Amino acid sequence: MYSFEKHYHEIVQKDLILSENVSTVSLISAPKKVSICLGGESSDENYVIACLGALNIIGGQKPYFIQQKFSEKRNNGLQEGVGGKITLRKSVMYMFFFKLLFHVLPRVRQFEGLRAPAHKNIYCFVLKDIFSFEELVPLFPYFEDIGSLQCQFYFTTKNKSEINVLGHGLQMCFFFFDKEEKRK
Repeated sequence: MYSFEKHYHEIVQKDLILSENVSTVSLISAPKKVSICLGGESSDENYVIACLGALNIIGGQKPYFIQQKFSEKRNNGLQEGVGGKITLRKSVMYMFFFKLLFHVLPRVRQFEGLRAPAHKNIYCFVLKDIFSFEELVPLFPYFEDIGSLQCQFYFTTKNKSEINVLGHGLQMCFFFFDKEEKRK
């Protein structure tokens, strides 16, 4: 068992039992899976292969090819967006959590924190600089044209307060953006 997975099972679960007054262990909120997407509007072979290669390095699994629906471009007519996707579960998911929280996010320039979740059981964010992953830095010429990485975390939570408690237990400290501060 990986150390971050062990942290969830030995500490976070016990905290959730005490804080949420759960009657059975099966009702405890838990991370379910992580989906990582990399791609864009280009259907160039080199771009697609670079996206798939970067995902393979980042996630440690073989990515699968995705095709997006046709989108209307201004002057180019219809273009097809393509890329790759990986879904991480179980131990691999916890290893990615750990790598993201303690190695990647601290390397992000001008990191302002993770915004509070907008959905009751999915947390999404975009990482614009994929070179925050140390593994990709030596391979810069191959991946310099790749855009941003989309991360989706799926939880077994029932509402936003549960995802907040689970996120803090997993050390994903969310900050709440005040609407009045946004207007200023």
